[in-house]
Amino acid sequence: MSAARRLARFVAGLTLDAIPEPVAGKAALLVLDTLGNGLAAAGEDFGRAALDVAEQLGGRPESALLGRVGRVAAANAVLANATLAHGLDFDDTREDAIVHTGCVAVTTALAVGEAAGASGRALLEALVAAVEVMCRVGLAVPGALHARHFHPTAIAGGFGAVAAAGRLQRLTEAQLVHAFGIVGSQAAGIIEYLADG
Repeated sequence: MSAARRLARFVAGLTLDAIPEPVAGKAALLVLDTLGNGLAAAGEDFGRAALDVAEQLGGRPESALLGRVGRVAAANAVLANATLAHGLDFDDTREDAIVHTGCVAVTTALAVGEAAGASGRALLEALVAAVEVMCRVGLAVPGALHARHFHPTAIAGGFGAVAAAGRLQRLTEAQLVHAFGIVGSQAAGIIEYLADG
């Protein structure tokens, strides 16, 4: 069985009953932490710029922006809210996988969940699936992405976003396999700024 199929089977099959209570509690704290970081950045120059762009891009008003009134297209909300959530670099870090899970998993789950009218239960399942997938991808290549000047959150985050959005959009296992394949072929994100300023 391929890695993509194993991840897809996990994402498609995860139920709230299978999520240990401490994990569900940590997921709730991750939401609060991510929203707090995002709101703290909303007044910064980069935060205002990200929010302005999300509003200017248009689309169906379906998902909220942090620190703003009104709604934008879900994809635009994810882009802006994720930028805010990670922008001050105070967000969560899974050290051994070298990923910031909240800025991807929380923002994707909230925006897509809001657009889909998802229940709190579905949102929690999608969030836990996304964090688990991001961490598994990061742990599969511990330190290797950084060593090659790639940003692990950007690479693993795409897989986490697929897990959250796919779960909330009720993709089948086969559709998730394809979605993981697509995101894998598009995964990118350099961290040269750490070396070069």
